[in-house]
Formats: sequence, structure tokens, C-alpha cells
Amino acid sequence: MLIAFLCTFSVTAQDIEAMAKAPILTMNGGISLSQIATYAPDNPNADPYALYLGGNLSITALGVVTVPLSFAYTNQQLSKSVSLPFNRFSIAPSYKWVKVYAGYTSMQFSPYSLAGHELFGGGIELTPDNGWKFSALFGRMKKPNADESDPSYRRMGGGFNVEYQHEKFDVGINLFKAQDIADTNPFPNPDSIPINPQDNLTGSIKANLNIVKNLRIGGEYGMSAVNRGMTTGKDDFNLLHTKGDMAVYHAGKAQVSYTFFVNTIGATYERVAPNYTTLGAYYMTNDYENITANFSTSIKKINIALDGGYQRNNLDEQKTNTTSRLIYSANISSAITEKLNLSVSLSNLQAYVYVNDIYSEVTQTNQFQNLDTLNVTQLNYTASLNASYLLESSKERRQSTNLNFMYQKSAEAQKYSNFAGNDIFNTSLSYQFSLIPSQFNASASVSNNYNKMPENMYINAMTYNVSLQKTFFKLLKSSLTATFSDMYNQEGAVSNVLNVRLSGGYTLAKKHNFNLAMTLLHTSGVKTQNQFMGNLSYSYAFNTTLTREEKKLKLKGNF
Repeated sequence: MLIAFLCTFSVTAQDIEAMAKAPILTMNGGISLSQIATYAPDNPNADPYALYLGGNLSITALGVVTVPLSFAYTNQQLSKSVSLPFNRFSIAPSYKWVKVYAGYTSMQFSPYSLAGHELFGGGIELTPDNGWKFSALFGRMKKPNADESDPSYRRMGGGFNVEYQHEKFDVGINLFKAQDIADTNPFPNPDSIPINPQDNLTGSIKANLNIVKNLRIGGEYGMSAVNRGMTTGKDDFNLLHTKGDMAVYHAGKAQVSYTFFVNTIGATYERVAPNYTTLGAYYMTNDYENITANFSTSIKKINIALDGGYQRNNLDEQKTNTTSRLIYSANISSAITEKLNLSVSLSNLQAYVYVNDIYSEVTQTNQFQNLDTLNVTQLNYTASLNASYLLESSKERRQSTNLNFMYQKSAEAQKYSNFAGNDIFNTSLSYQFSLIPSQFNASASVSNNYNKMPENMYINAMTYNVSLQKTFFKLLKSSLTATFSDMYNQEGAVSNVLNVRLSGGYTLAKKHNFNLAMTLLHTSGVKTQNQFMGNLSYSYAFNTTLTREEKKLKLKGNF
């Protein structure tokens, strides 16, 4: 029915000619199955068996109508409240520039409105070649849930997004609505529900201008009206319920960039009001103001990028604490020779947290009375170096080395104390070797992580890794990986971990892939534990085409 409906769109003569030459039907897809067995004699709570099954199928008719299908299944429960195995279904058929969504889907309108929240329902996306783009969707965002750890009403949501792109400018507007259906109270006693039904209408407008060559100016303004306690109990989906705990919030972002020769300079300003919320996003950061600037250039073989910015919160000065951050970073990279590459990165973040405790200020009798209150300056400094060198590269062999070093300082100081914190040093050295005709690869690495803490405390970890890979008869792939980590502190050894993994994969008829992996995990220290795992997986892919040749139907398939 859906394919027949989509095929009712009018087509031009060129489209009819292309459809006549295209295959009548094309199908491709695959299936994968993974089974994991675990034996942990020292951990009786370990799950002994897990199964994962997934598949996909894409059907294309006459080269213009595409219907993709997918599914996933596992016997692993997502949480205690889930009684059935996790499963998902989605379909997204398309016809030229028309695409329809059904099942579990998500869209991205704006970070201030709909920002990737998944829903179960339907949607449409229109992308003609005239610069316009239109998308819309509607469906269920949440199911009623009586679990007191995460209670919820049934939440419905929907919206649309319209954009127009031109050589000199592009503009867009979007609107999204989400609402809890108040009469879907999942609790037996209506007075016992710990949450109130919510209603949200949010949207944004955005524009980018390229009036002057190499100069780009853009911005976006968002607004969100949120009712956190609807007083109506009707099962309706109005534009917005104003009765209850109603509030309106604003957000905005402006940016400018200019490119000249090989240089780029830009600046961005963003402000999100306190308590700004949209039900179209899983997470929303609000109550902040950002000012950033950046510059990048290339000087012969050297690439340079500089960034700096300032951020603060508590914009309305209604909170008891205020945080401000100052950050700058520099990245320099260069291909010094054909074999040697170097890159250096520096960044510094300074954050200041001030607690506006009026009572403590007016009642203290001396300046040292409230030294333990939160009035803190935090530092986070990072410096890193990466160097890679190609030792040999030929048709027979290839050898290379890589060195990484990173230093990070994380510290804080209160008003009357010095900076105290952690100094972290990460160093790693690796070597790669390949015999190309023999399809043999080997690598070895050693790394050190040293974390220095106040009062002469530290944690030091050494990690060694060896990996071997070999392909036999172009069909059988094998690998052996061993990793050993030894951790100790100022009092002596803490723990050591050994992880050995042996795996093999075989391809049959270019379509069937079998893989078997065996893993041994040994941990010793405060408690000794052993764990054995086996993973047997299978995947299959196919494609087939139905064509009409010389007035006869021919089925060509690769199964």
C-alpha cells in the first residue's frame, strides 16, 4: 500500500525514461547473530549466556522508491522495569526527494527545540533541488511508567522544520510541541504520582548571510514556553496549556567568520537563559553565557589553530554560587618530512566558583572564620605531544613508530590557600610491523600512567600490549592479543590484570562470515578473579535484482 501510494507522484519524461532502464526490483540486506557465553567461577552473578540478533533489508523499486527495514533483538533486559526483550523496528521509504519515516525515528531541528529525541510514530522529509527543505514528525516520546525511580506520563510530541538555502544566505524556522497526556496516570492512586504533567512549545529561527565575499554572519534565536504543572486533566493536544506553572525562556547565538588567503578568524557569542528547557532533548545545559574567538592559519608546512573564550553562569544572580571560566588552547601540527609528523597541543581552563552566602558574610567575626566555604578557583591545564615516524614502506614491508605524551594538571585553591591537585602524566610508545605479501601484522606498545596527588600520594600503572594478526588462504583470519597491566601506589602493589584474546574468522562464499573469539581475563590484588568468555558470531549478506531483458524477467542474485 505504501509503495503504491508513493508511486502515484507525477513524474517527468526523463524520470519515466530512467525508470524504464532501472531494475524492476532490487533487494539487499543481511542478518547477524552473536552468542556470548561467560564462565566466572569467582563471580556467581555473571550472566552465563547472551544473545544478540539483528537484521536489515532494503527494497528499491524502479530505481526511485526505496523501503529500508531493520530490526534488533536481544535477551538482555534494559532495566528491571523491562519485562520483554529489547526490540526495535523502523522503516524509511523514499521516492526521489520524498522520504517517509515510520516506527522509531528521530530528527534534529535545533539544539534549542528538537535535538535528536527519539519517538515512536511517523515523519516526512522533503528535499527538492530548489533550495527548500521541509521535515515534520509526530509520535509518542514516552510510555506511562509507574516505576517511582523514573515515573512518567505518556508523552506525545510533534513539529516541523522549514529551511531555504541560497548562495548568499540560508534561513530556517522550526516549531516543536511536546505534552504529557494528563489522564494517563500510571499510578493506581492518582494522588500518589510524584510528578506533574508537563507541556512545552518551543522553536527557533536562524539565518546565515554571505553578502560580502569570505565573510559569513549567522545567528539563531530560540524560545521555549514550558508548563511544568498543567492543571487540566483532559486528554487533548492543544497548542499550549497556559494554566499551571507556566514560564517562557529565551536563548540566542551569533557568530561571524572571515577568511582571507589561508587565514580564518571568527567569533561566537551564545546566551541561554536560566532554566531554559526543551522536552525535545534528553539533556539541556542552560544558565550560561559564552564568548569565544578563534584563528587558524598555515605557514608553509605548519598548521596553527588558536582558540580562546570566556564563560559564566548565574546570569540572573539568583543562585547561591557563581562560576566563571576562562579557556584558551593552541594546536600546532606539521609534516616535517615525508616520514616524520609532529603535533603539539596546549589548553588551559580556569574556573572560578563563588558562593554568595549572605548569612556567613554578615555574621563572621574575622576574615579566617569561613575558610571551608566554597570559594574556589579551579585550574585544568593540558599539554600533549604526538610524533610518528615511518621507518620503512615498500611493497614487501612496512614499519612505523608512534610516541604520545600528555601532561594534565587539575588543581583548585580556596580564597586563603595555595593550589593543590593532581598532576597526570601519560606516555605511550608503539611499534607496527607488516609483511604485506604474507598478510601478517604485528604491533607492540608500552604505556605508563602516573597520577601524582597531594600529600606524596600517587598511582602508577604500566601497561604492555602485543598483537599478532595473520590471514590464511585469504579467507581465514586469525589474531592473538595479550595485554598486561600492573598498578601500584606509594604503599606497594594494588592490582594487575591479564587479558588474552584469541580469535578467528572464516568467510564462506563471500557472504557468510563466521567468527569465534576466546577471552581469558585474570585479575589479582585485593581479590583474585578469573573470567572466561566465548563469542560465536555469524553474519550473512545478500543482494538480488529483478530486471526485464528482451521482454523476459530475469532474476540475478548473489546469495
